[in-house]
Amino acid sequence: MKRLMLLIVCMAFVVFAIAQKPKDETPAAAKTAFAAKYPGAQKVKWSVEKPGEFEVEFVLNKAESSALFDATGKFLESEVEIKEAELPQGIKATLAKDFIGFKLDEIEKSTDGKGVVTFEMEAAKGKEKLVISFDGAGKLLSKAPAKAEKGEEKEKK
Repeated sequence: MKRLMLLIVCMAFVVFAIAQKPKDETPAAAKTAFAAKYPGAQKVKWSVEKPGEFEVEFVLNKAESSALFDATGKFLESEVEIKEAELPQGIKATLAKDFIGFKLDEIEKSTDGKGVVTFEMEAAKGKEKLVISFDGAGKLLSKAPAKAEKGEEKEKK
């Protein structure tokens, strides 16, 4: 009988613990700054990027976007998915010259807290997969092999 009571108490505790919603750790200042900067945002989802930095993922004008704020509400960075046609002409020229035959994916326009804009994307040609970034004028800032995602690594083995 004691074991049955202990089992019931333990099960009730587990059910209660699972039913509790996780506490939202996002400071009000970050949420207020976000609401002021992106008033039309939809499907808003907050998470902790690292201690003191809070990422918000959202949809704005049908585009997948994210932004980063600190605990005081200071804007740190934003990223928005864009289409290849939306890239600046300088980047298109560099891609046409230096990345012939590459297919682009996950194209993002990033803006840091100082207003500096960069563009990052994945580029693939055959088995070669790169992550490349440019400034707004089309200057290549970085080019590195893309890291395989966990599912892709298992497929290769």
